Formats: sequence, C-alpha cells, structure tokens
Amino acid sequence: MYDYDVLCIGAGSGGCAAAMRSADRGMKVGLVEYRKNGTGGTCVNRGCIPTKVLLHSARIYSETLDAKKYGVVVPEAHLDLKTVHKNKSALVTRLKFGLDNMLLKPRGISRITGKAKLLSNHEVEITDGDEVSVVTAENIIIATGSEPAMIPAFNIDGKKIITSDEALDLMEIPKEMLIVGAGALGLEFGYLFSTLGAEVTIVEMMSHVVPSVQDDEFARVIANYLEKKGIVLKCGSAIEKISVTGEDRVCCELASGEKLKADLALVAIGRSLNTKGIGLEEVGVELTPKGQVVVDDQLRTTVPNVFAVGDIAEGPQLSHKAQKQGLIAAEVIAGDNVHMSYAAIPAAIFIQPEIAMVGVTADEAREAGIETVVGKMHFTSNEKAMTMQKTEGMIKVTARADNHKLIGCHIFGEDASVLVGEIATAIQNDLTLADIAESIHAHPTLAEIIMESCKSALGKAFHQ
Repeated sequence: MYDYDVLCIGAGSGGCAAAMRSADRGMKVGLVEYRKNGTGGTCVNRGCIPTKVLLHSARIYSETLDAKKYGVVVPEAHLDLKTVHKNKSALVTRLKFGLDNMLLKPRGISRITGKAKLLSNHEVEITDGDEVSVVTAENIIIATGSEPAMIPAFNIDGKKIITSDEALDLMEIPKEMLIVGAGALGLEFGYLFSTLGAEVTIVEMMSHVVPSVQDDEFARVIANYLEKKGIVLKCGSAIEKISVTGEDRVCCELASGEKLKADLALVAIGRSLNTKGIGLEEVGVELTPKGQVVVDDQLRTTVPNVFAVGDIAEGPQLSHKAQKQGLIAAEVIAGDNVHMSYAAIPAAIFIQPEIAMVGVTADEAREAGIETVVGKMHFTSNEKAMTMQKTEGMIKVTARADNHKLIGCHIFGEDASVLVGEIATAIQNDLTLADIAESIHAHPTLAEIIMESCKSALGKAFHQ
C-alpha cells in the first residue's frame, strides 16, 4: 500500500495541473515543493505574472506620455515604481492564495515542503532542513522546472550583473543597461527598461532577434521597430566575458574585441534544468544530452510509472505547455489513452506591439521537406488598427501547398497574443486557409487581419 496514488514533485504550472487533475479523477495526491510559499512556480512568482504587471505599467506610462496624439492632454506623467512593485507583489500573493486555498486544499491534495529525491521508482526522500522523511507513491510526476542559467564567463553576482529574478525587483532604472539575449526575456526586459527611460543595448549571438523563429523578414521588421524606439541591437555578436569595472560599471567584451559598458547587465539567455540531485539517473530515468528528461507522447519516462512534465520535458519552456503536459500525465495515470501534441503550442513576447507565434515558418517547413504557401498582411491595412493608431507590424500565415492546411502563423502587432489563438485552434483541428478565409469576421476588428492573411495566401485578399 502506497502513501499516495500520485506524488507530484514541483508546485509550478505543470505540477499543480497534474495534482489537481489527478485529484479530480479520484486519486490520493501529494504535492512536493522545496520553496516555502512557492506555489505557482516560476510563472506566478518570478516569471509570466510579475513581468506582465511591469510591462502593463510600462505600456500605460508610454501611452500617457503619448496621449496628445489621441487628443488627450495630460499635464504631467511620472512613474511611481513603488506602486508598480506593490501591485506586482499584491497580485502574486493573491494568485498563490487562490492556488493554495481555492484550488489545491479543497481537492484534498497533501502539501509537502522540502527537497525531493527519488530513492526508487516508488520511494521519494523529502528533506526539509534537518528533517528527512520518505513517502511512497504508485506513480510519480516530476515537474521541477528550471532556474536562470549561471554562465561562469558572465560573472553573475545578482547586483551589477543580474538575471531576470533580480530584474523584477529593481527599484531604480539604470541610465545605461546591457541585455544579453534577444529572445522573449531579453526583448521584454529591453522594451520595459527602455520605455522607463534606460538606454538599452541588446547583444544577441545569433544573426537576428527572436532567434527561435527562422524568418529573416519577420525578424527584420521587429528589429527595425526596436531600433526606431531607441534600442541598440548587436546581433551576430558573441560575448567573451562580462565583468564589473573599478568604476562600478559593467564591461561586456565581445569576441570582435569591442567593449560595451553600462551601469547594469541583465543576462536573459538560457535556463538551467532542475534535474540534478533528485535521483533521476539512479532510478533509471534517462536524460537527453541537453539534460531534458526523455519522455514519450504520454509523458512517461524510461521508468514506466515515473512521468515528467514542464521545462524538464520535451517542448518549449512555456507555462501553458507545462500545464497541458501535467493534465495529460494525470489522465494517462487515470487510464485514459491520451497523447501530447506539440504542433500548435502558441508563444508570445509581450513588448508593444506584441509578438506571437505558433507552428512553423515557411523556411522551417522547407527544411522538413514541406512545400508551402504564405499569406502576408501589414497592420497598416487593418481599419481597426488605424482607429487605434496602432498600425505597426505584420502577420504571416503558412499553409501546406498540397492541401492548404495551416501549419504556422507569426504576428508582430497589436494584440498578437490574442490573435494567434485562432490559428493555433486551426492547426490543432487541421483547418485550411479557406476555413478561415471564408469565415465572417466582425468589422472593424483586428481579427480581420487573420482572415485577410489567409485570403492573401489564396490570392484573394482585398488589401495587400
């Protein structure tokens, strides 16, 4: 007899979703979290939620400064960082309270604080300070997540050379700021601190911004906008090292020999997977060369009753992917024959305007041997965008050339994170360009640009 039917290790997006669904299916569930008061994991405490509070405040501040163009006269606007951080902390506290007391506790899920280590495929050692205990479970779901990578050459000290964790709590805006990485984190913090008054330089080793997307035109449109907003971009630049100078400044030495100096450096690349020291390899759980846990499409590891979800498992490191994996793992344990699909997982970067993507680009499809048709529209053609004076950006939709089934969408523009959902649904359900193009969309709305881009791919668009 085991202590639990399911033991979830990690109380982030994946672990909480797995625990709740398991409990809903009638199983006895334990949920282990090593951080005291750490419910919600990275997303709630140090990621998605607090960053979006800061970014929303930055947007309101920027639009207030620019209000005159809308016919709104604001005498003076200034930033109250103390209130911004107070709002951020209050929301994080409220969400964690809701998770603990309105979602986990009513389901009878046992909360366990401490660091977990697998002793066997059914036994887990829990260490909380000086106290050590062992619990048993018929099934184990590992959802230990990740932390900012500590790259030795970058000399991260948490003060002058920081990660996203420290950036969330800055109470002063640096005059000059250096950001390493032009992916989601780098662009979001770059936009944030630039909007709040810092002179921002972003260094990216790859040849373009948003390096996870293989589309030069799309990347170029984003880069041109960022540079127009005053952000300096140095793409295709490898970094030798970052150090603090005797003047209490930061010096970034590029492989080219160029030296960049700033008041603060933010390292926004890479996540270190929390797979070490938790007994995975000792019990036979196989890892990939990059340290991710090897799982099948039902999230089983190489040990049949041990599952892995979230950042440590296959797929992008996104909260909503972790949550879906957690649900799938719980349903598989409950006896359902369900499988994880990675074809239609949307992602968003919350600068203004937003960047959003799902599926593949034409270049990525071509590498896989798939011929495509592409539809493209600019926000300058959308009448709702015109009314809002938000005409920056573009959308590209990608479909198979043989059957016109949608396989990708990339958007840079107002409300991109919302718009991309329509194409994600289309990809998930094997819909075609015509299915979207022939559906009536309300006018005037930003959603019309989705319809028009599909018409463009079919050669039927009014606006090009």
